[in-house]
Amino acid sequence: MRYVGLRPIDNILCTLVTFFQTNLEEPTTLPFSGDFLASLVAPVALTFIEPSRSGRSVATSFPLTLGVLYQTKGGGIGFPLFWLVLILTGHHRLERGAARINQAKAEANLFAVLVGFALPTALLFTLQDPIVTALWQFFPFWMWAAKAGHLFFRPSSRYNTSGYWTVQATFIFTYIMSAIPHIATLWIIGADTKLLKYLYVPPISPPDPAMTTLHLATHVFFQWDAVFLLGSSLLGTLWFANSAKQVALIALWNVVASVVVGPGAAISGVLLWREWRFNRAPEEASKKQ
Repeated sequence: MRYVGLRPIDNILCTLVTFFQTNLEEPTTLPFSGDFLASLVAPVALTFIEPSRSGRSVATSFPLTLGVLYQTKGGGIGFPLFWLVLILTGHHRLERGAARINQAKAEANLFAVLVGFALPTALLFTLQDPIVTALWQFFPFWMWAAKAGHLFFRPSSRYNTSGYWTVQATFIFTYIMSAIPHIATLWIIGADTKLLKYLYVPPISPPDPAMTTLHLATHVFFQWDAVFLLGSSLLGTLWFANSAKQVALIALWNVVASVVVGPGAAISGVLLWREWRFNRAPEEASKKQ
């Protein structure tokens, strides 16, 4: 199929669309695929929220460039690099003023998540159409365009109050969007431990090429992509802690929440706590933990 009329781009899209369509058209693994892609919303939202902070680092200011990286090379490559940059630039520990996000940017980020990621992802699963699948690949651009468009009509110069509650609303939304597919998947699987293992536990050894179908190959790729993408994100949240006790509590939360409500919701929960900590009253924030 010709998508944009440019052979290099069409060749890339042909591979990506074939990959996703093969995976989405198989009802056996569709629940896992939905769970995984819905879980992306939390780390993807974070890549747009971090550049909105007053004390942002230049290295974290290009979410669209990062989006091109993880959409062409895989989230399992892009997101470990994002977390590495976030930690090395000191974004895991910002002062109250540096962590501030104004209302205009907070609203723009929420709008970007809703219009640029949540809506295309919902259409991806409900329509399962090759054109929609091709358009979904550009969701980092749709998010960037939605954010830029929102800021054009509601610029920071006019809406410069604190956007704390809007940022928290964004993370609450990512929590809900991640948790519902995960809980629904566990409900569907029930007590079938064999199916649970097949869906969520990737094989250590590569499948036999002579016996590997395209669907099995895409499923195993998704499994390992989830391991590195969501695994690096869960691991990265440990750097938000200020003490050994907080590290232990975040680790415990990540393990339990990842099982019960999914890794995306677990990440969202830590991000909610982190944002609350950034915006506590000055006298409370000054206390040693």
